[in-house]
Parts: sequence; C-alpha cells; structure tokens
Amino acid sequence: MPRKPPLGLARKLRGDVYDATAGRPMQWRSLAGISDVAETVEAVQWAVDRGWLLVEGGHSVALTDEGRRLCG
Repeated sequence: MPRKPPLGLARKLRGDVYDATAGRPMQWRSLAGISDVAETVEAVQWAVDRGWLLVEGGHSVALTDEGRRLCG
C-alpha cells in the first residue's frame, strides 16, 4: 500500500519557518536536530516540490514567496 503524502508535516514545517522568520523573505533557518528524521526529510522534499520551501546545503530552509503567501 502506498504511503500517505506528508502534507500535514509539510504544512507544519512551512508554518514553523514562517513564524521563525516573522514572514520575512529569504530568511534561512536551520533544520538541525530534525533534518535527519525520515519523515521530516520527506516532508521538506514534498514542500520543495510544491514550491513552498528552498533548501540550502541539505540543512537550511527558507520560504518561497508562495510559501509565505500561503501562511499569510
């Protein structure tokens, strides 16, 4: 049976990054401590595929304009 997409976790991550950056554009935040969890990696990739997040070096994320729009 196929796995359920990580929509809930991807939305939570998007919201957490929005809160951590006060919704400002191109503010990078570390995924330290959570980026090694398989579910988080999958959710981050899911959010990247939908244009919500950018990833730098595999450990930092920033919201795209679309990610910020969806949170605001």
